[in-house]
Amino acid sequence: MRILILLLFFINFLFSQEIDENKYYAETKTVYLNSLVFNKSRELQIFLPDEYFKQPEKKFKTIYLFDSQNQRIFNYVKGNIELLSMNHIEPLIIVGIVTEDRWFEFLPVNNNPETLKEYEPPIGGADTLINHIKNEVEPYLKENYRIENSKLGIGHSLGGTFLMYFNIKEPTFFESNILLSPNFTYDNEQLIKLTKKFYIENSKVSKEFFIYSGYKDSYEEKFNKSLFKINNWIRKNENENIKWEYEKLKIDNHGKIWFEGIYKGLLKIKSIKT
Repeated sequence: MRILILLLFFINFLFSQEIDENKYYAETKTVYLNSLVFNKSRELQIFLPDEYFKQPEKKFKTIYLFDSQNQRIFNYVKGNIELLSMNHIEPLIIVGIVTEDRWFEFLPVNNNPETLKEYEPPIGGADTLINHIKNEVEPYLKENYRIENSKLGIGHSLGGTFLMYFNIKEPTFFESNILLSPNFTYDNEQLIKLTKKFYIENSKVSKEFFIYSGYKDSYEEKFNKSLFKINNWIRKNENENIKWEYEKLKIDNHGKIWFEGIYKGLLKIKSIKT
């Protein structure tokens, strides 16, 4: 037994000697999971921070980033997280969900036939993506990486719609969320009805939502009407365990909400502040 302990100590010592504190070890890797849920191979983009390699005993919080099929979005969010982790937030593992069909994967089943005039089939596969993440992606991460149970989510536009729906269906999965110009207008404002029900029924679940939108842009003006409705309702029905904070940014383009919304949201998330 003593020999085994000494051997393990020696191996750990050798490993620690291999780490150069002046070297940058962070890496992004592409992973393909054989998904039984989708019956095909599914792609993930995974970012491991420098500290993951320099602190081999430490576990890290994960942040799920939707729409990571767009490499520029993934890189922008990664850059913000890396820069902020120098002084303001904890280093995080980023799990980039690569989406193949946004309308199918991000939207819940429609209740109104007229919805199909705006969103052509196939749509309504949001529960399939939730199943994939909960029962395939998350177990894979737990088995292969040092992750904490604390999880955060980031979604833009329909990605934000999906992230809100995910929280409604699985209230304990995500601890904190950044929703950038989420679409609450979908299917005759289905998500407003579901969010109200979720808000009332989950009074003991501790969660954070940081929501940002812009103006002038046609998408922003359309989505804001529904977003204002749910925001005003929540302000009148406050839940001490669910933090809901909304801000309308001085940004006149739907695609540019990323620029300001990401770093503002990251700085507000209580669980990752240093």
